[in-house]
Amino acid sequence: MSHQILEPGFERKDDRGWFREVLNTGHWEAMNWAQMNMGSVLGNHYHKKTVVFLYLVTGSANIRTVNINSGERDEFTVTTGHGVMLTTNESHAIHFLEDSQVIMLKSHRFDPHDPDTYHHTV
Repeated sequence: MSHQILEPGFERKDDRGWFREVLNTGHWEAMNWAQMNMGSVLGNHYHKKTVVFLYLVTGSANIRTVNINSGERDEFTVTTGHGVMLTTNESHAIHFLEDSQVIMLKSHRFDPHDPDTYHHTV
């Protein structure tokens, strides 16, 4: 399992400003925007139904993953303006290396009666 760091597919810059197409695939039910503090960790869990797209608006994060079925592991860093897709049955731990702003898209919205979040330390 080797994760592909995703870069914007299109970017326009002109006298009006800039426009960036961050992602152009997938079906998403939820979008989260977060400010994460340096040193904080998100995750140490996986989802059975939910695919997650993580995009760093600012900052950087080291991400470790493990496929809970095969045991295959990966570790990589995502920086400002880049994203990564985290698939089902893939436990992830996202360690923020600096204060960061993050947008996270999820294929299933959070349901407190069926959270689809299973603890699994990476």
